[in-house]
Amino acid sequence: MSKNRIKLNICGSECVISSDDSESYVRSIGDEVEQAIEEIISKNERVSITMAAMITALRYCDEAHKASGGADNLRSQIKDYLEDSSHARTEAEEAKREIERLKREIQTLRSRLEENDGEETAGASEEPRPARPLPSAPPVQRPVTGSYSRVQPDRAAEQEGFMSFFEKKNDD
Repeated sequence: MSKNRIKLNICGSECVISSDDSESYVRSIGDEVEQAIEEIISKNERVSITMAAMITALRYCDEAHKASGGADNLRSQIKDYLEDSSHARTEAEEAKREIERLKREIQTLRSRLEENDGEETAGASEEPRPARPLPSAPPVQRPVTGSYSRVQPDRAAEQEGFMSFFEKKNDD
């Protein structure tokens, strides 16, 4: 693409701009700058065109930095969203694989159950099969009971001293 040479007149100052952008775009930017300078001059007539141009340049530079910071922030957020999306997609694929594995397992168990039911119905015309024993439960442990009324001989001295602390002493 060839560079366009555009002649602009901003607040009485002529300049030639060489740009890859279209002439209409460059002229619209020039008009926007001229309006911003004239707005500053209209608010304070003592401001020179040079000072108004510097203020306008500072304002546009500030806006550009803020827009760049906002764009960086948006890029960072988009990057985080893409990472979250990638993790969610991976988790969804893992969940689908797990669902498929469980479906296959269910199918296998159903086929085994049907085979066992088929064997039982085929054997029903013959002699009845004994019932399968249920798995035995672990033995129940009974709590150890003891007598609380008797004091064990090795602790008798300790308990006697402990109880004597609470007993009323008769000095009579």
